[in-house]
Formats: sequence, structure tokens, C-alpha cells
Amino acid sequence: MSKYRSERLVTWSAFSVLLLSATGLIGCSNKTSDKDLRFVSSARAIELLAQPTGAFGSMGNRVNVWLDPRTEAEYAKAHIPNAISMPFPQIEQDYKSRLVNAATIVVYDTDWNDVIGVSASKRLMELGHSNVYTLKGGIEAWVADGHAVQDGLPTEAVEDQAGRR
Repeated sequence: MSKYRSERLVTWSAFSVLLLSATGLIGCSNKTSDKDLRFVSSARAIELLAQPTGAFGSMGNRVNVWLDPRTEAEYAKAHIPNAISMPFPQIEQDYKSRLVNAATIVVYDTDWNDVIGVSASKRLMELGHSNVYTLKGGIEAWVADGHAVQDGLPTEAVEDQAGRR
């Protein structure tokens, strides 16, 4: 084998190893895409959150949670009853302390065009939560389906339910 051909083979081998390494790193990233999302109607969300999680549900001391990632002011104006308020910028820092006992999380936003719910759902999945659903149409669809909303800031009882304390 000629010296030129041998050098070319070594260069090609090094390039192949580098390319495979880069592909492996990209493949191991913990990013989510829209196809990872699971959208649910308000009726399906209610069913999911009504599923038992305790002793008979075999998930131990776990709870099902409505999560509102909008601003605290939007939450105070109108939110789904018993939803916890966790504005999107706080999700990463508050996830472990506030959602430690969450078995299933249904995330919602304002309406069909709002992307904060989708972003929050993706972030929760990236943080390792597997049972995350996104309410189609947000609180607007919730109300259109005939469900009630509440106003005001989160109560301690709602925070306790979500495993914060």
C-alpha cells in the first residue's frame, strides 16, 4: 500500500470516528419535539387525573396534578380548580421540590394559540417526567366545554396536594 493511500485511510478512519462520536452525542441529547407531546381533551384530562395513584393505584403517595405555567397574574385571573401555579421560568428550579409526588401532570395554557403549555410540557419531559399531557385549547377550551374556573392566588391546600410540603 502506498504512503499516500495509507495516510488517506488513516484520515478517513479518524473522520469516521469523529463523525460517529458526534452522532452519538446528538442522539443522546435529552431534547423533546412536538411529536413527543400527548394532547388531551378536557374530558380525557379529567379521566387521567381521576385515576387512583395511592395504595390501590400502586404508585405510593403520589398525586395527579393540573399545572398552570402561565404568569401568577394570569393564574390569579382564572385557573382550573386545584391547579398549581408554576410559571414557566420557574419550572426547572421548582420541579423537584414542588412536583416530587406528581404521578400524572396535565399542563394547560390560555388558548389554542398559546405555546407556553407546550413548552412547559416539553420541559417537564426533559426533566424526566414521563406522564405529562397537554390540554388542547387551554383554559379557553376548558371553559367552552362547560367547566368552571376559579380566580385568586394558589392556596396552601393546593400546594400541599402537589407535594410541595
